[in-house]
Amino acid sequence: MKKLLFIPLLSMILALGCTAFMPTITTFDITPATITAGSSATLTWNVPGANSVVINPQVGAVAASGSQIVSPTVTTAYTITVSAPLGTVSRSVVLVVNPAPLVINLSANPAVLMAGGSAALQWNVMGADSVSIDQGIGSVPVSGNQLITPAQTTTYTLTASNTSGILTKSFVVTVNPPIVADLNANPVNINVGQSATLTWNVSGADSVSIDQGIGQVPPSGSRVVTPYSTTSYDLTASSSCCIVSKAATVTVGTVYPYQYPYGDLYSYPYNYFPNNGYMHGYPYGYGYPGGMMSVNPFIEIFSISPSTVHFGQPVFLHWNVVGATSVDISGIGSQPSNGSQVLVPIATTTYTLTALNSYGSDSRSVTVTVTP
Repeated sequence: MKKLLFIPLLSMILALGCTAFMPTITTFDITPATITAGSSATLTWNVPGANSVVINPQVGAVAASGSQIVSPTVTTAYTITVSAPLGTVSRSVVLVVNPAPLVINLSANPAVLMAGGSAALQWNVMGADSVSIDQGIGSVPVSGNQLITPAQTTTYTLTASNTSGILTKSFVVTVNPPIVADLNANPVNINVGQSATLTWNVSGADSVSIDQGIGQVPPSGSRVVTPYSTTSYDLTASSSCCIVSKAATVTVGTVYPYQYPYGDLYSYPYNYFPNNGYMHGYPYGYGYPGGMMSVNPFIEIFSISPSTVHFGQPVFLHWNVVGATSVDISGIGSQPSNGSQVLVPIATTTYTLTALNSYGSDSRSVTVTVTP
């Protein structure tokens, strides 16, 4: 009877001993179980009674309990292997990694241009295996730029793809018709108190204005003007992309110095028309003395239009000088006696024109204000 009782007792003792020396994985989890490429998840574990604990891949030997942040780029199975005196056990968890979503940036600079103009098409794509743009451009790298010259308003569509799917993005480049502007004065030469008629015709513009106090005008029309001195009228036509300027000058008789051959310098009024090349009337009945006529240089016109612009917009500088042997404009340099230039000032700027000849000089300044 004692022998029969001993056998079950021995079996129970052996069973309890084996359990005490076998490793047990009480916890092995990953949170979250699904991430997007570029994100992270956390492994946690608890293994009491283990001699060694190893987690693969990449983690390696760890303590019996703890946590570890992992950031795989593809779906990965993590396995914990636990060793103890009487054996080894393991368990696995799977972290699902989805491809990164496609992110597309597509733009053009400028987005609005005039017919015949060009723009830079720019793009940047993240998470794509392939990228292409229509309108004949074709396959392109994931980021870049390309010069485009559309003949008309055009929609450019970029298509990007990866294992998660296909994504498209479009950008419209607007092409405006060219601005055609014409401005004339008739007559171009008048006496003080007389009038001239300005006529203009503009196409392709959203806004048309004329300086010298005239202001906004329709695309075509006429206006009678009565300037008391030689005046340049500047027409400015603009659209959402462009600015075009035209100028017309009305010359009015003015006062010039008159020098007798004996060297005495007087000032007398007479009408001087550069286009005619001669003078009308002698000073106060003195008559033409038959001696040498000499005059200081005279700046008839020096104007800038518009006088206020936003940064990056052009302005139209126009001048006409009589009797000068040299003409210089500050910041620009030596210039002919009459002319015009389109400038793009980067800050508020004052331009000074200086005219010289052997008898003297004349100068005049104009300022353009540049706003952000």
